Amino acid sequence: MNLPRLTVAFLAWAMLLAGLTLPTFAPEISNTAILVLMGLALLHLIWVPERRQLLRQPAGWMPLLAGLLLFIAFSLTAKSPLHVAAFLALVHLYMVVPMAGLLTRLGDALTLDRIGLFALAGTAGGAIAAAIDIFVLGSARAGLVNNPIHLAALGLALGFVSLIGIWGTGRLRAIFLLGPILGIVTVYLTGSRGPTVAAAQMLLVAAAAICFSWLPVRTARRAVGSSIAILACIVIFFLVTGVADELTPTGKILSLLRTGVTSDTSTAERLVMYQSALNAFLASPLTGYGLLDYPAAAAAHAPPGVTFPVYAHLHNDIADFAVAGGLFGLLAYGLFLFAPLMGALRARGPLRIPLLYLGGVTTIGYFSMGMTNAVIGLRWQDIVLASVLALIVTLSTRSQGPQA
Repeated sequence: MNLPRLTVAFLAWAMLLAGLTLPTFAPEISNTAILVLMGLALLHLIWVPERRQLLRQPAGWMPLLAGLLLFIAFSLTAKSPLHVAAFLALVHLYMVVPMAGLLTRLGDALTLDRIGLFALAGTAGGAIAAAIDIFVLGSARAGLVNNPIHLAALGLALGFVSLIGIWGTGRLRAIFLLGPILGIVTVYLTGSRGPTVAAAQMLLVAAAAICFSWLPVRTARRAVGSSIAILACIVIFFLVTGVADELTPTGKILSLLRTGVTSDTSTAERLVMYQSALNAFLASPLTGYGLLDYPAAAAAHAPPGVTFPVYAHLHNDIADFAVAGGLFGLLAYGLFLFAPLMGALRARGPLRIPLLYLGGVTTIGYFSMGMTNAVIGLRWQDIVLASVLALIVTLSTRSQGPQA
């Protein structure tokens, strides 16, 4: 009886290692390991007594519903069986419930401190890899183990996941404050502007969660409200003075729309892709063009007289899902994006605030980073998202106690 329990516990901890630690500095190992562990978790789900309870959690069923919508959309536009099977490109996100079933067997050993340590190790590993690339190898932009933007997105996401450890019970909880700092350092070393914008929004979520945890409710509301008002004034100032046009990719795109001139090739390329994506969506708004054909479909609807850049995606999650799956795709994107937040809303008791933080910072972070680059649908980001969702399902179920 002890051997199976020890084996299951080993697999569960290994899954956290593959999902929260390895993606930043060993992405291929992470992907291979997590797929194997997900397969074992799916088989193990047969023996999980709480499987129905896990499946009722929004963070578990929302990705499955999203996958069904993509399957329908891709089936309606399919030119071959491979076009239908393309919905499996997001397979990591369909394995949330099996992953949660494996994590559930850890019981009370799955603490916020330990979750934070796995994520903090991944964040530190990404920051170290980025630092080696810059200061040892002499690269102009960190990207030794992954695409610079992907490395930045992974480091930032895991850095803010690790912050959940401050709600734990360990004596060294303050160490988890390093998570967001190291994530932002990784973003800086990669020179990625999109994650820089996301970091500011994620910091606001983190600050709000901390306020509501350690201040009286009325004081917390005032502090958060005042902070939002101050930030709104700063944003308005930047927009009015034109500072945002130079500092952020979104600002550069808005400036290009207003003036028609930009010195930033990356911004100009993104605008061409976004305009082409809108044209393609309006030409086939219900089902899109399929996951295998959507970049070519966007290129075919490019505005006259422009050169469509050659990329594997459209550098915007909304554009990607809209062109690939039409309205079905947009609904699927919304389900994937809001699954962490909706799942966290089911939590009760002392786990409610830390899980609301985790769900909120994940949803906002993935949305913001997905505005200037593909995030959902890229396997490493999907691994982190699936791991976060599995943790939310597991801990939300635990917080509600046993159900008949």
